[in-house]
Amino acid sequence: MTDAEFDKAHKRTAVLVVHGIGSQRALETVRGVIKGVWLNSENPYDAGRRLWSHPQRDGADIDLTVMTTNEVPESRDKRAVDFHELYWAHLMSETKPVAVLLWLYELCRKGPIMKEGINGLWWVASIFLSFMNLSLALLALKGAVIFAQVSVVQNLLVAPFLLIFSSLVFGFFIALKWQAFRLIRKLAAFCVIGVIVSAVYFGVEFNPLWEPTEKLPDAAELATIVALPTLIGLIATYLLTGEPGLRAFWRALLISLIVAGMFVGVDRLWHSDTPFVETLVTAWPWGLNSPWSAPVAFAILGIYLIVNAAFLQPYLGDAARYFRASPANVAVRRAIRMEAVNALHNLHQSGYYDRIIVVAHSLGTVVAYDMLRAYFSRICRDLPPVTTFGTDFDEIDTASWQPSGTASAADKKTLREKARRAVASIAAAAEKAGQDKKTKTWLVTDFVTLGSALSHATFLMCIGNTRRLLESDFCRRVAEREFPTCPPKRLDNDGLLTFRNPKTGQKQVHHGALFGLTRWTNIFFPMVQIFWGDAIGGKLAPIFGSHIVDYPVATRGDGAADFFTHTAYWDVCREPETFQAPHVIALQEAIDLADNGKAVAVVDSALASNAAG
Repeated sequence: MTDAEFDKAHKRTAVLVVHGIGSQRALETVRGVIKGVWLNSENPYDAGRRLWSHPQRDGADIDLTVMTTNEVPESRDKRAVDFHELYWAHLMSETKPVAVLLWLYELCRKGPIMKEGINGLWWVASIFLSFMNLSLALLALKGAVIFAQVSVVQNLLVAPFLLIFSSLVFGFFIALKWQAFRLIRKLAAFCVIGVIVSAVYFGVEFNPLWEPTEKLPDAAELATIVALPTLIGLIATYLLTGEPGLRAFWRALLISLIVAGMFVGVDRLWHSDTPFVETLVTAWPWGLNSPWSAPVAFAILGIYLIVNAAFLQPYLGDAARYFRASPANVAVRRAIRMEAVNALHNLHQSGYYDRIIVVAHSLGTVVAYDMLRAYFSRICRDLPPVTTFGTDFDEIDTASWQPSGTASAADKKTLREKARRAVASIAAAAEKAGQDKKTKTWLVTDFVTLGSALSHATFLMCIGNTRRLLESDFCRRVAEREFPTCPPKRLDNDGLLTFRNPKTGQKQVHHGALFGLTRWTNIFFPMVQIFWGDAIGGKLAPIFGSHIVDYPVATRGDGAADFFTHTAYWDVCREPETFQAPHVIALQEAIDLADNGKAVAVVDSALASNAAG
């Protein structure tokens, strides 16, 4: 028997690790997972375990080597494990700063409807974007005044107003001539508004209560100097972010008013001999006449550039490219999905494995979810006949479970036990039908998500600007089987896993059956005051189905939250528990390399952890 024949006869487990956002290096994440679940030189319990690396069998990529273990202790068939990494960071070409900024504006437009506890981040980001709009408006107007050598600033407002108003009046008479009555009413309304604005302007311009001085211009000029940048910032905020953005804008103005009061106090301290009126009219931080305005605006833009370079572009840039549906981004997303589906296809077709575990982190959980649903929808129609899958498959198919509501621990365990045996029966049936090249198999027994961005799925993956619209769109996608759930959602008279093909009259697996066969464990650090724990991860069962095992963990045995633990899911160096920390134990249970029931018992561990939390 050749080495290849022996490997195919003696099946292995494949662990496919999908990295998260950021400038990831190849194999960095998979090596971290290996330290957590298999071999850590500091862990005495790992004595006797070995690891070898070798190129992929097809030799296509020597940068992404495969990590192979020796015999897994406590495994029934003395199996080994191959660790693979799905590396997709290279497909994310450098994200342009404007793409990240536009995505932030889109998120702002949706309003503070994220999951509980994280809406504070939305308010901070939206108020800061309002300050950016004010800063850009201010600097643009200052540039226009200097470039156009405008001596009277109100001309910047009067000239475009007269152009627009005269166009409306001209349009009104043209509509009147052609008796376009609907248009006449609208144009007349706008003309009336223009007349009112003109009357207000003249009332301010010739206000007898205001006496211009050498340092104080007339009332209309002063109002323009002080208020025009704020007005433009208001219009820009509304156009970019809609009504939710305006809510943040008013709060930005309140903060600006407080800052203006501080400027008044500082100016009186420095220049006590200056008339109070002059101090007051130059205190507004967004006024063209304010000595504070340009430094404030440049400071805000500088802060954004620093945050963008240090965090937004290298981290959120990936999320912006993946979630924002612009044409260029769709091309990148399709390339990543194609790479992912091909990787999963190669593992299934290699003949070396009878069990595949997908472990994904952060944004990688969204990539992995898309990979699983895309590949399963490709092969589900070519699986062996469902009559060959055994009783466990049939019992899942006829079960009354549904993704909404809650599921008991007993139901979760039952599904996990039966799903594991059902996948084995599908693999066995496909093995028997090996002569038929069209027959496919399904080998993914477990999907383990770490700090999953899917906890924000309704906000990031759906369309709408209210919670009701977003949730309605998500429910529509579930009902149409675009988003598979755990357990699958029953539609009409279909089973959880099958439907009757009207053309053949035979039962076959539908593409929404994915998580009736693949067990889904979701590990996350509960968020505490935004920055402690993990703000990205969270519970998935309320979103993607009641049979997902949500497993809250901590890096400490006492359950205390550490600062920013989003990248700590496989960290075996966290003091004081290190490799015996709760989050490391949870990862080992969920992956269950020995396949000896830990992935079922994890239900009880997660239940205890939820109760303790």
